[in-house]
Amino acid sequence: MNIQQTNRLIEFTGTFNFRDLGGYETTDGRKVKWGKVFRSGNLSMLDEQDMRQVQQLGVTAICDLRAEDELERFPTPLMEFIQSYHVPVIPNNGDEEYRQALDLTEEFVARLSKPGDVLTQLNEKMTVYTTAYRKVFDVLLEEEGAVLFHCMAGKDRTGVMAALILSVLNVPRDIIVEDYLYTNRSSDRLKKSLASHDHEHIKVLDAKVVEAMLEARMEYIEAFFTKIDRDYGNVYNYMAKAIGLSEAEIQLLHEKLLERL
Repeated sequence: MNIQQTNRLIEFTGTFNFRDLGGYETTDGRKVKWGKVFRSGNLSMLDEQDMRQVQQLGVTAICDLRAEDELERFPTPLMEFIQSYHVPVIPNNGDEEYRQALDLTEEFVARLSKPGDVLTQLNEKMTVYTTAYRKVFDVLLEEEGAVLFHCMAGKDRTGVMAALILSVLNVPRDIIVEDYLYTNRSSDRLKKSLASHDHEHIKVLDAKVVEAMLEARMEYIEAFFTKIDRDYGNVYNYMAKAIGLSEAEIQLLHEKLLERL
C-alpha cells in the first residue's frame, strides 16, 4: 500500500488537509473507491473557485463535526446542490472542552502533566459520541454522491471518523494509523489557518503544548482504538453494539464504497 499517492491530498485556497479516502486496500482483497469519501479541515474560508471544485468532486453532502459555537464563529458557505448536516462529535453543552488549539487557556495548560495529554484524553473520550458517528454512517448509506466530513483542523474528530469508516471497510489498522498521521503533511497550512484567526491568547502558551495540539501523533489515535478494544473487545463489536450498524448496513457500505483490485 502506497499511502503517498499524490492524488490523495487535494489543494484548495481556502481550506487544507482536504483528502480522498480512496485507494486503501482491505484485508479481503478489495480497495476503497476513489472520489466517494473526502475529509478536510475548516471550510469557512472557501472562495468561489474552491466551492466549484468541491462540487466538481461530486460532493453532495457535507457532515460538519464541529460544535455550535465553532459553526457560529467559522460558518461554512452554502453551496448549491450540497446538503449540509450538523453532526457535532463534541457538543458544546457548557462544559470545559478542549477540541482544538483555539480552545486552549493558560489555566488548562498549567494543569497538564505532558504536552500531548489533552489529545490523548480527548481521543479516549471521543468513543462516547456514537450518535454523531451513526449519523455520518447514515449519510454514507443514503447519499448517491460523494460525502465530505470535517472539523476545524481535519485531524482529531475528523481523524476518528475516518478511522471508523476505514475500519468498517476492513482497511488494516496500520494503514488507518498512517492515514491519521498523513495530516502532518498539512501542518504548515494548519498553522497558517490558526494564525488567520483570533489567536493572540495562543502566543503566550507553552509552545510544546500548542505544537502537540497541532500535530497528529500515533498515541492519539491509538488511545481511541485502545479505549474501544478495552470496552468492547474490538472495533467490530463497537460498530454493532455502540454505533448500531447492522450486518446488512455494513454490507451495503462495502457495496457502495469498495471495489475489487
